[in-house]
Amino acid sequence: MKTSELGGKLLDTWVAKAISQSPGLAYSSDWAAAGPVLEKEKVMISPMPGKGWIWCACVVSQTGNPRYQEGLTPLQAAMRAVVVYRIGVEVPDEG
Repeated sequence: MKTSELGGKLLDTWVAKAISQSPGLAYSSDWAAAGPVLEKEKVMISPMPGKGWIWCACVVSQTGNPRYQEGLTPLQAAMRAVVVYRIGVEVPDEG
């Protein structure tokens, strides 16, 4: 499954895997859960006016080559970016 298609609980499960935590938190919809991840992973989030104000995010790293991800909300885009950075552009279907 493409990381860009992940959403809801499935996205939250993959975020937990990406950051080596137990599943259960709503990273893609709860700022309190997502905040520490955003800070630790150095996630940049911005609206994209040229794309109808959809949200875009990437993990800023010293290794270069950031992988941007989009989402309907800032957290959806940000958590997709974390999964892409830590796991890849595709994840196994089983979650």
